[in-house]
Amino acid sequence: MKILLSAIPFDNGKSGISVYIREVVHALEKAGHELTLIVEDDGAKEFERFELIRVKKRNALFSMLYSLFILPWRIKWKKYDFCILLAANRRVFCRYPIFTVAVVHDLSQYHVPVKYDRFRMFYIKKVLPHYVRKAQAICAISESTRNDLIQYWHIPAEKITVVYNGFTQPEKVQTEKKKQILYISRIEHPGKNHLNLLKAFELLPEDLRREYQLVMPGAAWSGAEAVLDYAEKSPCREQFHFPGFLDFAKLPELYAQSSMYIFPSHFEGFGLSLLEAMDAGLPCACSNCSSLGELGKDAAILFDPASVQEIADAMKTILSDDECRQSLIRKGQAKAALFSWQKTADGLLAIYQRKITHVFGVPFFTGTMDEALAQITNLVRQKQNHHVAFINAHCLNVAYHDIAYKQVLNECSAVFADGIGARIGAKMLGHKVEENVNGTDMFPLLAQMPFRIYLFGGAPGVAAKALENARAIRGQAEFIGCADGFFREKTEDQLFAELAELKPDIVLVAMGVPKQEMWIRTHIEKFPGCVAIGVGGLLDFVSGRIPRAPLWMRKANLEWCFRLYCEPIRLFKRYIIGNPLFIWRVFYSKTWRDQ
Repeated sequence: MKILLSAIPFDNGKSGISVYIREVVHALEKAGHELTLIVEDDGAKEFERFELIRVKKRNALFSMLYSLFILPWRIKWKKYDFCILLAANRRVFCRYPIFTVAVVHDLSQYHVPVKYDRFRMFYIKKVLPHYVRKAQAICAISESTRNDLIQYWHIPAEKITVVYNGFTQPEKVQTEKKKQILYISRIEHPGKNHLNLLKAFELLPEDLRREYQLVMPGAAWSGAEAVLDYAEKSPCREQFHFPGFLDFAKLPELYAQSSMYIFPSHFEGFGLSLLEAMDAGLPCACSNCSSLGELGKDAAILFDPASVQEIADAMKTILSDDECRQSLIRKGQAKAALFSWQKTADGLLAIYQRKITHVFGVPFFTGTMDEALAQITNLVRQKQNHHVAFINAHCLNVAYHDIAYKQVLNECSAVFADGIGARIGAKMLGHKVEENVNGTDMFPLLAQMPFRIYLFGGAPGVAAKALENARAIRGQAEFIGCADGFFREKTEDQLFAELAELKPDIVLVAMGVPKQEMWIRTHIEKFPGCVAIGVGGLLDFVSGRIPRAPLWMRKANLEWCFRLYCEPIRLFKRYIIGNPLFIWRVFYSKTWRDQ
């Protein structure tokens, strides 16, 4: 695939985001994809082997505004299959003409309020959320970040996919162990919490204070003076070491020399060094908050980073209890084995490849009919109750103001795009719907597959006639029964008793929108381990009560015109008023409300 990657900012290769950018690019390159990178001067040399869109690196304000309002108009979007913003919590675009995945690493500014100046806080809290929401898909690198996106940026939960970071396994080296406690992080106060770590070390028993060194490599960032000044005046100053920024190549030896790893940060979007330390065989302790709590759960001692005493107790336990230390080493190595950069790259690709888009917060599949049939086949094989729906412009209009119906669609196992309206709406939001996956065209294809199918819905007599016509189709499907949707021929209890006896693979429910979806959701537990599919007016077509549009009209996406011709009074409001209203709502959603 041809992928456009925004590698801004690269932070001269010295931050967690720069590691993420470098490793994801390498993993995508290794997988054989054709990459074009957007870079500033500090990333141009690192990625010179790729096709580059270069942006001159100036001050932060220029970089923010240029990326937001000018850069999107420089890009020849049609050259690429999709785009990934590798640091969307730092730089975004004002427009996304193609499918774009916005990767958000953390919203630390909500947890460490003094992290940035007023201008950057305004940019992060007011500008970024508006434009990140416009991206077609959003990736959070941890559940912690996902929860923050929902709470602080009000991103719809269904738009967010969690794809964890990987980590680069440090080379295993043989070296003599030293009595040292290790914490790798830039020296940034108060976010990285070095000050509480220094104070916690001072609380250790005297023999441990004399025996162990506290080694804290990392470049000096904002607030570093407060940390270094405290360390210089501490009675334990001889045990505190700040080697400065260390190249990754020097880390394996540092891990191998250390006795334990500690990560007391107040907040982390991820925490790569924690996984590196676990993989290197160090017993670990870390904060119980943000992503560190996720990574450290069941594999490290967790503590409250605001409690100096808890930090001290965690260090004391690891340094004094050999059984605990060995247990943490085993658990940490098992946890680290779950993460890799290739899994991260595959996860980002999967967001695009799963072909899900959202209109008005309703997710639906944008792929082909064959892919939709494959999904239904997979659901049938599970022998569990599943709800499948189709949506068109009318359905989306209903979902726009009917919260309960919208929620049901969000809970479906699959939702397919039916008709030109859904395709136009998706295209306006930067998505491509590959094929019209509607129930009427799907029905004869289902009839060719080895399914047991039950027909339910329509006026009295319609389902029976549809069953008769369906059985005349030469295919592998077995049409095993029917019932009308008004419960004139069978009561609801009789219907479910019959379904329990017949054990269908698929039940086609034709009761109209939103009634059929609400009915299926209410009764989903009563179905006998099958797939219930809401099919609207399908049985009217199968029974012959309503004719289908000629093939040429269907291919021209004009079937709605034929339906309006056949039922002008019933469908006037849906098509003549509803279609323009739908287009306006999509435009309004895209331009002002965000998605």
